[in-house]
Amino acid sequence: MPNDFLSTAIETALEAGDFLRRHFETDIKIAEKFSHDIKIELDNLAQEKIIASILKDYPEHQIIGEEGSIGSKDSEICWIVDPLDGTVNFTYGIPHFCISIAVQKRGKTIAGVIYDPMRGELFTVSEPGYPKLNGKVIKSSQRSFLSESIGVIGFSRTKETIAKATDLFFNLVPKVRKIRFTGSAALDLAYVACGRLDFYIEQQIQIWDIAAGILLVEKSGGKIMTKPIIEGKTFSLKATNGSLNLDFVTFD
Repeated sequence: MPNDFLSTAIETALEAGDFLRRHFETDIKIAEKFSHDIKIELDNLAQEKIIASILKDYPEHQIIGEEGSIGSKDSEICWIVDPLDGTVNFTYGIPHFCISIAVQKRGKTIAGVIYDPMRGELFTVSEPGYPKLNGKVIKSSQRSFLSESIGVIGFSRTKETIAKATDLFFNLVPKVRKIRFTGSAALDLAYVACGRLDFYIEQQIQIWDIAAGILLVEKSGGKIMTKPIIEGKTFSLKATNGSLNLDFVTFD
């Protein structure tokens, strides 16, 4: 059954990715502005397409998305969708964004897809099964020395999380090879899973940003630590390759 869900997730992500790619660097209409984020009309349009595609195969399932939810909370199966992870990048013409789709059964992720339409990279995972990038099995890096590691720190939206991330940045910079800021949490997790990054740390992140990526990292040999902020919805997150010791990074 997870493979059936995965097939639908792949088809849905590819369709949504084609839609976003065709609208990249076109006339973008901004729906909402925040201090450190943006919502555009394409977020909603992409999610509508994703929901329609999922409900075509599974009309009884619940779907939770960044742009709203649909279906019964009593459903055993729940799809968790981010139709455009990296909206600010997309809006500013930076070709680094993705679609993230996860399938959960009674709260446990059993399948996930992260699709980068600009690079044509499709990350897939199911339980049981192996994490893959464009059909090839991936695994996390084996780097165990901080001095050789490269990773990402996310800064979220709020003054508090930005302050904490800034402190962490200055703590880690002397210890690691490089810190990056990419603007797409789902791709950060996918990059940890395939060995491009060694760690990713975020003070506050939503479930739709990370649900698929968490399973990718865990199945690739990496480690995940989360601390709930709002149970089932918002978390602090630390993802590593499984070899790197970042125990000193905690969430107060």
